[in-house]
Amino acid sequence: MANLSQHKRQRMLEFLQKIRDEHKDDDNVLIALGEIENELNSKKYGLVWEYHEEAVDVKMRTHVPVFTEDKEREISAVPGENYNFLEIPTCFKVKITT
Repeated sequence: MANLSQHKRQRMLEFLQKIRDEHKDDDNVLIALGEIENELNSKKYGLVWEYHEEAVDVKMRTHVPVFTEDKEREISAVPGENYNFLEIPTCFKVKITT
């Protein structure tokens, strides 16, 4: 998948060039456009959230997953192994008294 931020930045730079061509004689506009262009071209660090849909999200609108049991891949506790994710947490254990 193409980098959406890069496409968006390229469209903005092309638009800035169009504005720059229209306002060649206005120094204040050219200075402002130069500052905007510098900010667009500066390196961005950190998390950047891009809004797009994954192919699986689109497919899930019309297709329903069907899960089937595969006995060969069953997870079960083996004596001596620490499978603590198979144990019920103590906060959920209920004491049954008769």
